[in-house]
Amino acid sequence: MEKWSVVRCPACRNCHGTRTRPRQCPHCGQTLASSTPIVATADSAAQLRIEVALANTPEEIRDELRKKLEATDEPLVAINSTSPRHLYSLIVKRAGESGIIHRNDVEDVLLKVESEMDADDLLDQLEINGTIIRRQDGTWQLLE
Repeated sequence: MEKWSVVRCPACRNCHGTRTRPRQCPHCGQTLASSTPIVATADSAAQLRIEVALANTPEEIRDELRKKLEATDEPLVAINSTSPRHLYSLIVKRAGESGIIHRNDVEDVLLKVESEMDADDLLDQLEINGTIIRRQDGTWQLLE
């Protein structure tokens, strides 16, 4: 059985789950050292969800939150999440096997999640992060 780990980024102090040695914080992008402490472990993705939520919650309310999280079978998911990771996953899905992104694909993704973010700003950020590269024909190619 594979174990999951919850690690806390020393830069932004946010916790996230991982199956392997953490390489980079998904929240702030900070490179994580192999000595980044593990704050909790989990045996399943469902348990990991709870442990990450608790690790990112103030200590005073953790016990109450744990009871509520363990009582529900449904994962807590924001329907219109505009987190960078969620947006990227939607863009990857939209690009399909070709890995080619059109500006209108990004606009459609932003519209779907009801984000007011500008498509050009998001494309610029993805380029800066090294996730995509601009092609000569006005499209972008996924690199990851």
